[in-house]
Amino acid sequence: MKTKSMATIVVLFILFVQNMALAENSEPSKKETQEYEQELARVRAMKASFTAESTNDLDKYEKFVDEIQHKWNQRNKEYYARLMLTACGPLSGGNFKDDRQYDLARKYALAALESSDAISLDLELELTGQVMTPSGPNVPKDENFAERRRKDVEVRLHVWKRLMDAIDPNWNPDDRPAGNITPPAATGFPSGIAPEAIEDATLRAEYEAAIKLNRQKRERYNEQYSLRPWLRRFPDSAESYIIKAYSNPPYNVAELKKSLNEYKIDEKTKVRILDAVIKNTKETQQKE
Repeated sequence: MKTKSMATIVVLFILFVQNMALAENSEPSKKETQEYEQELARVRAMKASFTAESTNDLDKYEKFVDEIQHKWNQRNKEYYARLMLTACGPLSGGNFKDDRQYDLARKYALAALESSDAISLDLELELTGQVMTPSGPNVPKDENFAERRRKDVEVRLHVWKRLMDAIDPNWNPDDRPAGNITPPAATGFPSGIAPEAIEDATLRAEYEAAIKLNRQKRERYNEQYSLRPWLRRFPDSAESYIIKAYSNPPYNVAELKKSLNEYKIDEKTKVRILDAVIKNTKETQQKE
């Protein structure tokens, strides 16, 4: 009996988790969208209220963002991540005298990135830019730095792989979707007419199918078009960050190599990164 009861509990727990996941990724309701827009307006209003003299109250702002985080972190992940990204703006923009602002930006960005696969790619890329750890000569290189470095690199490799997986190497920017679809010639109707205007069910279905294909092509075109600027700048910046981070003690080339393999970074890039880190490490150690 105990075994059956435990099995029932396990099944119910699995169903609960699945339902929670479905709720997180479902389309937001009109009410939730309105609440999100109101919350976003509050964050933007707070940002606009800051002065240029860096006399703003960081503790007050932290409390403000914490309240939003607590309210939204179990709701629509895209909305939550967008709110955290907007809240990070003042923290990474030098609006406060306290350097703790940058750690807070990192904290809020990482919190949103815990559900990185549930948010849009461009949003993940933007949030990743908030995940920074100083690595200059005056920064203590201890276990805390090593853990932060590992996490910083992990989020970059995750979104890097996601970006490369999303890129279509055969995409042709000149192959644009049509502005309006022309219905079957037998209808005699002009381009862009509403399908409901076509009485013949077969012709109407043919027209609707053509509209759907063109809509899918437009969505795909817009996605690839928006990703190209990221493809031009993100890999280089990520590579530079990773090399700099792992060129500082505590040295750990083995950990870096494992991460590069885990996220399937292409062999040429992987070798280039590892060679640069090994070279920098040797030069630094020779100077010590």
